[in-house]
Amino acid sequence: MNIDFHVHGILSKKLNFDPKLFLLGIEYAKENGLDGFILCEHFNAVDLLTSYSYLENNYEYDGDRYIVNDFSVFIGMEVDIRYGGHVIVSGNRDSILKIRKALEPYVKKINFIPFGKLLDLGEKYECLIIGSHPYRENHKLYLQPKKYLERLDALDLNTKDIYKRGLEIVENEVANLSKILNIPYVTGSDSHYPVQLGTVKTCFESECHTIKELKECIKNKKYKIEISKALKLKVYTSKITKNYLKKQIKLSKQSCK
Repeated sequence: MNIDFHVHGILSKKLNFDPKLFLLGIEYAKENGLDGFILCEHFNAVDLLTSYSYLENNYEYDGDRYIVNDFSVFIGMEVDIRYGGHVIVSGNRDSILKIRKALEPYVKKINFIPFGKLLDLGEKYECLIIGSHPYRENHKLYLQPKKYLERLDALDLNTKDIYKRGLEIVENEVANLSKILNIPYVTGSDSHYPVQLGTVKTCFESECHTIKELKECIKNKKYKIEISKALKLKVYTSKITKNYLKKQIKLSKQSCK
């Protein structure tokens, strides 16, 4: 089972959820060898709850994932934490809604949730907790206290970082931190537009239908990682298209005023 652990279904956290774009992403992911992904919108995205409602109202829920056109969609959130860094939490849909409610006091930058408190929440609901792009500029998760970092289930080897800084540098950093913390690392495309899907894959030996199964396979390192040779072209194309669409949406809104 090939999974992408870091996917956004919305162009930007300031824009609305678009079901057509989301379904286009599903088809593109399938065509590029993925069997599932974690949909982890930013926890303070304006239309986060709409994406959850869309899935609940339209698709079967089996285990801890929605079945969307024979594709597995696990849900989660990417959460900003105090003093820098992003963390993905993914779990049962009811648990994710409860965590989102608990995060309501922490949506603004001035009072992002402390790392330890988020870990407590994630562990309470038996979530999969992943440290996003730990060395990214302005989001340097690796600077957080080791006692918190080693409670993560995995780190994120991220497409955007590979695009900007090169695979060798980025993977060496993530692999070294992985060894220091004694936790594995998985892959995330960090896609906001379908073309970026399939740039990275975490390929498991078996099917995973629940968060518990995912956590066990990650912990036991029953997977391999694949990086697309077309990663740079895919990311560049995705960036250009995403920025163009965002400008068109902005112009459309202005013309309606």
